Amino acid sequence: TEDDPIFNYATAAALSLWEMTWDEFVATPSRLSAEAPSREERQTLLDRVASDGFIADYSGVRVSTSGKRFMIKGATVFNLLDDEQVKRGQACVFRISEVEFL
Repeated sequence: TEDDPIFNYATAAALSLWEMTWDEFVATPSRLSAEAPSREERQTLLDRVASDGFIADYSGVRVSTSGKRFMIKGATVFNLLDDEQVKRGQACVFRISEVEFL
């Protein structure tokens, strides 16, 4: 819900993929998880989630802090709602076994 949303949670597997510590990850704008040319595609995905509530078929290239590229496949991205059904953010769930290093 921020103008430039930051990550606020990650599993140990996600921290390893992005090669970040917890403190680095939760201070990182989520847009920086994609390469610059892929950011428009990422925004289209987020707009789709915002309007539909979720998608269950997301695939996209992401980049770690050291520049390693990897493809997330078959991810589910969904809105996070509070008790009053107000959108508070978005989340992504994917299987680490579905990640392909490029």
